[in-house]
Amino acid sequence: MPIRLAVVVAVALLVPGCLRHALPARRTVEATSPPRAGAASALPRTIRVATFNVHGKPARELASVLHYDPVLARADVIFLQEVKRIERPGTPPCSSACGIGKLLGYHAVYAPAQAMKEGSQGIAILSRAPILSTEVIELPYFDVVFNTAQRIALAATIDVAGTPVTFYSVHLENRITVGDRRRHILPVLEHAQRVDTPVIIAGDVNTTPFTWLWHVIPVPTGTQDDRLEELVREHGFATPVIHSGPTHEALHMRLDAIYTRGLATKRFAVSQAYNVSDHWALWADLAL
Repeated sequence: MPIRLAVVVAVALLVPGCLRHALPARRTVEATSPPRAGAASALPRTIRVATFNVHGKPARELASVLHYDPVLARADVIFLQEVKRIERPGTPPCSSACGIGKLLGYHAVYAPAQAMKEGSQGIAILSRAPILSTEVIELPYFDVVFNTAQRIALAATIDVAGTPVTFYSVHLENRITVGDRRRHILPVLEHAQRVDTPVIIAGDVNTTPFTWLWHVIPVPTGTQDDRLEELVREHGFATPVIHSGPTHEALHMRLDAIYTRGLATKRFAVSQAYNVSDHWALWADLAL
């Protein structure tokens, strides 16, 4: 990619926000159960998972997409990133993940990562079966000059056909070097090494085709995804969806990933999800 175009990309990424986001005032995990009775107590042996950076869109808009998209409507577990929660005095807080859970009958957990205007933004997991436990994992902090924020991962345990499975929703920093990206995901990989269950790690890992000088200047490298996946495999995970194709509309970048341990991948693909977000949804059918 010509340097001039790379600089244009950098400017486009920096314009939306020039702040260091504070930690949210309310940092506890928000948990929502579906309003209707009769929900499954466990997921089936073969499950469909999807990961989707929802770009801060509201619950009703996202619920409509997840309901009408023929692929995503069959998802058993959905990992969400850039989830917003509006917090106003006198109104019980409910993130967009909470809202989707109430509208579509999912169990939902949401973990706030950074303060935003009128609330917070973070990551979430939706599940057709109850979420048995959750844990927030803080990731290494990088001051990326513009739009700096604390990043986290959210771990959840869900019963899959009588077997507990650990699910991690992750959202890695954007403008960091190849080496920093590997360090960024290490707490998740190390946490998973201490867990004796099958594991699925999914989310927006921001593997742009650049490395970033001083967190501002993009240098085309084409190695962000390769080096990250190399580290993931070294920690005993499969990287089954590396041929998914692009998951982002800009430059057709592959920014999202699904990593597995103890599960077989039957098929996978990308859904544009009616272009409700700048990301597209990445999904896979996995079996114990």
